[in-house]
Amino acid sequence: MKQKSEIFYISNIISILRIILLIPLSYFMITDFYGKNTLIILLVLCMYISDLLDGYFARKLNQVSELGKIIDPLADKISVIVISVILLLQNRIAFWFVVVVILRDLFILAFGTYLNNKKNIRLMSNYPGKIAVFSIGLILLFAITDNSFLLKLNKYLYVISISLIIYSTVLYFRRFMETVKLHE
Repeated sequence: MKQKSEIFYISNIISILRIILLIPLSYFMITDFYGKNTLIILLVLCMYISDLLDGYFARKLNQVSELGKIIDPLADKISVIVISVILLLQNRIAFWFVVVVILRDLFILAFGTYLNNKKNIRLMSNYPGKIAVFSIGLILLFAITDNSFLLKLNKYLYVISISLIIYSTVLYFRRFMETVKLHE
């Protein structure tokens, strides 16, 4: 029996749906109507839950795939960048933070693409990187809610998030260099 295409794996469909959810989320973020914050928060939570579920289903159903290793982090990066840029244009998030987040993602994408194309290797994310992404998500969510208390918390979260971004990026770069040396 022929194995079905990886695109139809539950985990990959969930990752694709996360990207599709950006359309209504972006629309709600740039329009003004009563109750939009509730819809936005629900969509962001759905996107976060989908990020947890795609990995869970990939492992549980033994559907870990090469496509999934690409599409899941790509969905995360696209989501973070789109939401960050909208918040930046609305002056609800710091410019320097958006620059750091985008540079981090470009750095990981560039080195990941190199390893994939030259060595046919894909590095998995590291645990500090996952915590960094979670902290980035909290900053974005708090900025979206526009709640004064949560926005005050963001000042502290910026420091924590930047520290985690730097630490996880250094770890990623070390693993990248070790992998390149190992496969020369």
